[in-house]
Amino acid sequence: MFVELTLGYGTQKRANLTGAVATISADDINNRPVANAANALQGADPSVNLTFNSGSMDAGYKIDIRGAASINGGSPLVLCDGMEVSLGQINPNDIESISVLKDASAAAIYGAKASSGVILITTKSGKDSDGKVNVSYNGRFGWRKNTTSTDFIHTGYDHVTIVNKFYRIAQGKDMWGYTGEDLDMLEARRYDNTENPDRPWTIERDGKLYFYANYDWYDYFYRDTRPEQEHNVSITGGNAKTNYYVSGRFLQQDGIFKIYNDKYTNYSFRMKLNAELFPFLRYSGGANFNYTNYKYAGYWNEQQTIHALQSNINSAVMPLSPDGQTIQYVNTMTGANSPLGAGHAGYLTDNQSRNSRGNKDFVLTNQFDIDIYKDLVITASYAYRYRNRGIERRGVPFNYLDKSGSVKKFTSGTVEDFYQEIKSDINRHSVNVFGTYNHVWNRMHNFKAVAGMQYEHQRNTELSVKKTDLLSDDLSSMSVANGVATVTEEISAYKTLGYFARLNYDYDGKYLLEVSGRYDGSSRFAPGCRWGFFPSASAGWRMSQEKFWDCMQGWWNNSKLRVSYGSLGNQQVSNYAYFDKIYTDKILTDYTFDGEQRATYATVSSPLSSNLTWEKVITYNLGLDFGFLNNRLTATADIFVRDTKDMLTHSVTLPSVFGATTPKQNCADLRTRGWELYLRWNDNLRLFGHRLNYSISATFGDYKSKITKFNNPDKLISDYYEGMTLGEIWGYKVDGLFASDEEAAEYQSRINDKAVNQRVYNAKTAGDNKLRAGDVKFIDLDGNGKIDEGSGVVGNSGDKRIIGNSIPRYNYSFRLDLNYVGFDVSAFFQGVGKCDWMPVQNSYDFWGPYDFPSLSFIHKDFLSMCWSEDNPDGYFPRQRGYQTYDGGSLSVATDRYLQNAAYLRLKNLTVGYTLPIKKNRWINSVRVYFTGENLAYWSPLKKHTKTVDPEMATSSGTYKSNSGTGYGFSKSFSLGVDVKF
Repeated sequence: MFVELTLGYGTQKRANLTGAVATISADDINNRPVANAANALQGADPSVNLTFNSGSMDAGYKIDIRGAASINGGSPLVLCDGMEVSLGQINPNDIESISVLKDASAAAIYGAKASSGVILITTKSGKDSDGKVNVSYNGRFGWRKNTTSTDFIHTGYDHVTIVNKFYRIAQGKDMWGYTGEDLDMLEARRYDNTENPDRPWTIERDGKLYFYANYDWYDYFYRDTRPEQEHNVSITGGNAKTNYYVSGRFLQQDGIFKIYNDKYTNYSFRMKLNAELFPFLRYSGGANFNYTNYKYAGYWNEQQTIHALQSNINSAVMPLSPDGQTIQYVNTMTGANSPLGAGHAGYLTDNQSRNSRGNKDFVLTNQFDIDIYKDLVITASYAYRYRNRGIERRGVPFNYLDKSGSVKKFTSGTVEDFYQEIKSDINRHSVNVFGTYNHVWNRMHNFKAVAGMQYEHQRNTELSVKKTDLLSDDLSSMSVANGVATVTEEISAYKTLGYFARLNYDYDGKYLLEVSGRYDGSSRFAPGCRWGFFPSASAGWRMSQEKFWDCMQGWWNNSKLRVSYGSLGNQQVSNYAYFDKIYTDKILTDYTFDGEQRATYATVSSPLSSNLTWEKVITYNLGLDFGFLNNRLTATADIFVRDTKDMLTHSVTLPSVFGATTPKQNCADLRTRGWELYLRWNDNLRLFGHRLNYSISATFGDYKSKITKFNNPDKLISDYYEGMTLGEIWGYKVDGLFASDEEAAEYQSRINDKAVNQRVYNAKTAGDNKLRAGDVKFIDLDGNGKIDEGSGVVGNSGDKRIIGNSIPRYNYSFRLDLNYVGFDVSAFFQGVGKCDWMPVQNSYDFWGPYDFPSLSFIHKDFLSMCWSEDNPDGYFPRQRGYQTYDGGSLSVATDRYLQNAAYLRLKNLTVGYTLPIKKNRWINSVRVYFTGENLAYWSPLKKHTKTVDPEMATSSGTYKSNSGTGYGFSKSFSLGVDVKF
């Protein structure tokens, strides 16, 4: 109970803590096969909602604490050793501990950026080792695989017939123009997994190529198994006055692309030094350098490449002609004149384009602590962060063999001859000066005061240069480009200044009180609106320290009640939110002054409100901490209410003659209610004469956010409205699928469902341009004979109702740790108890050819879930293409196809063994281990799709947001060794 926690501008004993703070130890983070601290933090505490944009190795992430603090977004302040950083730049093996400040009373002292909570990362430091140098090495080699099934159809006959059936109903013709004789040839090759000389996959007729293959295009583009390696070295040492910690890391991971292997590389270096310069003066400083680089081929947006490869590729077709020419258009695609994979199949096959994006992060921290006298310490710190992001893109058009057998050059909107460099820099300076006063009176009255100021300045620059028409395909340089040059530059900056104070008092460790306040100013708001004062207070009562508790100390040894109130200001808006802007880069396309040079003109931004100011975040928290059986069983429970006042959003609706968008004002409120629970059992027992140490822990949490004020008096359901629960999904109710053509005809005679089924009536195949057996049967809830959303307002939404919610609910995790005679086992499970996902257009891996008929990758089990005369219990409706497009029955949200994306994931499993070797002058210990990450998941979503990971389904970082189609998540398996010298 006397664990010291890192909090705002100091430390505090957990026993005396009154705010809502979660801690995550090094044991929970170190040695996991993850790229950065963001991966390690996911699921570690139920208040932290962390999702990744995709499975790409340098993917970004979204994070919030206890839900979003504002409809305008905002993310927690992440500080590593006092400097604001990204979780993506922190080596998890350097972390000593993480503190998550969840309520406003705990985070208030950080001010301007802390409205969404604070994550404090403390890295490892050196220790007094009597001058001895300690060296440790941890290395692992492993491999990664997809978390989802990739068992797609690659039989040409099946692929052609499925695509044609879905396409024919919608368009009245086949997409793939194989004759009956052609189909017989395809079927004859059904079981030829490789090309048989007696049954060739490519046949030339009249100078044209025709294909009859069983080609596995997924295996052609993507790798099933990807190697990875990681190596960490740390050196520590010191004496009573000086200690140091130095570490280095190398991480390399191969990606999913196969023709040109995309690769992620990370180098990091960290150094920390603590020294007593004089008895009254101490210095602590550090330096951290982190380098990442991701190299890949194809279009510069790899998410768009993956999206494009889903279209117009068929297993019957080959990527290359017999003489090695790239195939881009094929004679047997008669339904459309479209390139394979929207042009990206040939782009990857040609393998000349190259892209890279990298980051260089450098952080320098310095701190001096000066003892003025026994109880007063003055601390002065300066931290500097520099980040350079470099992006290089090289596009090279390629030659391909056209339908007639001629070689041509392919270009398109995404395939062009260009070279581009984008360079961006972030320079951040942070200065803190504060004093800390500690005093104890009569051994009973403990008093602590902290007061000081914080100043921060950040400047961002970005320069992009792009030129076309390079003289050589082998060179990537502006100096060999003769085409049009496009140059853009952005520069922005902001400053914040804050004054803060905090007072702590406790009486004999029983009655605890904390009061703090922060007066903040931000350059993001106009003079007169940029300053705000934000107070907070918290109190605690350690009931277990009272005399009346003595009778229960034998089994209930710790009990504490915590209450807190706090307010914070949210200034997470653009750097120039209150400035009117003039844009001078506009060009008139049809007017010149001299007959040659097109005229330029300027535009003015939409009007802005003159009094934009801070959003205010107010949190109320009630918490309980319990310890039983000598703290073998511990529990922490919190309930909270968070009110966000004066959120920035559009103000009153103005008439169209105003001629511009409505200015934003501070005129919306949000309330979030939630709870969290943490349980842990830690014990040991004798087993066969040896000590077995074990612990079991579990976390649970939930929250719900509602709009309590918003300027939408009519309550349009297409916008926020008062009383709305964030994440609401409005949709239609469905009464299954029509059992017969007669039932469908009777329904059509009395119900107008063209708003949701127009594509059925537009079908170009005779007999299919009407409702039939297997089509979706919408329920006319309001009984007006028409399926629609009425006026689109609450109370008059026609047949639309709230059918689900997209916000993840009931976050939970379980952890098991065992240690026995040198063996150690750790298992970590993480999950979400409720999350609804409505698949959208371009959710190819879910909808299959219902979305885009000529789909490249169709799972082998997909047809078994589709309705047909032989499968009347099928989940998906009658087989029609383009049903997710406007006017299609699958283009609107329905309760039938709303998916439960809840999941339980085996996040990590580690099994290790420490070799029974005697310590010597060279080696202290050797441990070998197996570790796996994201090894398995269980989800109701698997019932209807094995190709969509539940976390990918709700990701906004894919090419099409919330489509579930993108750079997939990976599971990893590694073998490693941990040696201490």
